[in-house]
Amino acid sequence: MSVISVLPSRVRAALLIGLGSFALVGCQTDRIVTGTVPSDYRDRHPIQVNEGTRSVQMFVGSGRLGLTPEQRALAGGFASQWRRHGSGPMTIELPANVANEVSSSRTVRELRSLLVSSGVHPRAIQIQAYQSDSPSNVAPIRLTFAAITAQVASRCHAGQENLGTSQNFEGQQNYSMRNFGCATQHNLAAQVANPEDLVQPRAEQPSYAARRKTVIEKYRQGQDPSTNYPNSAKASSIGQ
Repeated sequence: MSVISVLPSRVRAALLIGLGSFALVGCQTDRIVTGTVPSDYRDRHPIQVNEGTRSVQMFVGSGRLGLTPEQRALAGGFASQWRRHGSGPMTIELPANVANEVSSSRTVRELRSLLVSSGVHPRAIQIQAYQSDSPSNVAPIRLTFAAITAQVASRCHAGQENLGTSQNFEGQQNYSMRNFGCATQHNLAAQVANPEDLVQPRAEQPSYAARRKTVIEKYRQGQDPSTNYPNSAKASSIGQ
């Protein structure tokens, strides 16, 4: 005969309820411990959409006036980025107290004119000087503007975890390692053209009406609407 069976019915009921509550608390504690590490890599290394700064630099020597063709192309491409992603003014920062201070200041008129002709509104261009902390005697002209960027706050671990050890909880539960997916998330955040695409999809573009009309006409005439591609070309003949 067990000890619990000889107790009064009310005492036994209270004791059983207490034991059941203790068991539930223990299970709940286990769930909290095991749920501290998300199993989905997108939860462990989430991509955050924030406002950051985009910038380019170009050096103008102390004995030269004007921009090189490469620098003009760089400024034009940066102006195109501002039109697509800019969320603030375009700032031209000129170096001060360096050997190329005068030549950089004389080049700013050409640079500003180039930005305006590339689509940057004149009122959106700000010009200011900055003190260079570089030990060299020349400093670059910097173009900057604020834009929405995507980045991952977490850093990838250099080492790898041993998932086969008995002391490793993730290995016991067949979970993926904590570092899994980190590099992929960082690469995706760096390569995405528009960070807003990570939040919501773009609107669909209209279908190609000309091709749709051709397919429908062939279907009405009982013809094969599929496209026939020539397969006579060989890889060895490419470039000949």
